[in-house]
This record gives sequence, structure tokens and C-alpha cells, in this order.
Amino acid sequence: MITIPETIWASMLAEFGKEKRQVEQVCYLDGVMVEDGGVVTTMTIPSAILEPGRFHVVPEAMNQAGKHLRALRLRRLAQVHTHPTEWTGHSQWDNEWAYSQLPGAISIVLPHFARTKPRLEQTGVHLRTSAGWRQLSPQEVLLHLRLVPGVLDFRRTYETARIESARKRSWWSFFTFWKH
Repeated sequence: MITIPETIWASMLAEFGKEKRQVEQVCYLDGVMVEDGGVVTTMTIPSAILEPGRFHVVPEAMNQAGKHLRALRLRRLAQVHTHPTEWTGHSQWDNEWAYSQLPGAISIVLPHFARTKPRLEQTGVHLRTSAGWRQLSPQEVLLHLRLVPGVLDFRRTYETARIESARKRSWWSFFTFWKH
């Protein structure tokens, strides 16, 4: 199971949205391994050749995009790339040039160059097996990937806290200043 913070998912969509050309884009989700999978901590965007129907990361760029992994003790957990239409399958090019050919590798495909800001369930998720790449069913995706909140903010403003505190007090307690 790969756990992806929503903040990283949103950052990835924002980065993909900066590209104004109608070209495929790619990034890698890197993170730490835990007992039952991995937790994404870092989005890595390689220097790639971007074209309307495909992307290509040359070996030198792949090397550059992976130098931090050992130094930071991270692992490459998944690849994400975009497609021009709603189709989120893997092309033969995608199969051959994915970041890894090892069984267990995950490749996520976003439709419409990610301009529609797709949620995880609107993507194509592909798993590398010993027989090749296979697109997962929506039920299988839930066994391999999940999004979790990146930030939970339970702070209250001073004004909200003051009003809530006042509502909890009985009406006669407001006259306690006269006791002094």
C-alpha cells in the first residue's frame, strides 16, 4: 500500500498545470518504506523530453532525478504521468519506458494532461507483474494506493473561542464584574 498525502497530490497537479503546452508530463513519487508499503514524502520532477503523445526521460536525467534517493534514504514508490485524452491505459511506449520493470512497480496515468485535476479514482493505475504491466480495477487500486490528508488544522480563532466560551456560560454570569 502506498500512502500519498493530499498536499503532495495537489502540488503535483499544480506543477502539471504550469505547463501551457499540450504535452505529456511525468513525475515520481518518492518516500519511505513502512511495514505494509510506503509513504510518499517527495515529488520528483525529472528533466524530461515532453511531447504531445509521450514523454521520455533519458538515462542522464533519470540518474539526476534519483541521486537524492540514497542520500535521503528514500525509495522510488511510483511514477505518475499524463495523457492527452480521457484514456488512462498504458501504451506500448509507457510499458517500455516506465521508471521500473520490476514486479510491484506502480504507474499512475492522469487524463487530459491533468488539467481537470483528477482525483485518484479518475486515474489509471498500472501494476508491473512478472508477465508485464496490468491496469488495476478500481477495487484493486484501493489495495495499492490511498490518499490521506496532508494537513489537519483544528485551530480556532480567538474570536470564535471567545464566542463559544460565552455561549457556554449562563446569562447571570455576565454580571459577575459587579461583585467586586
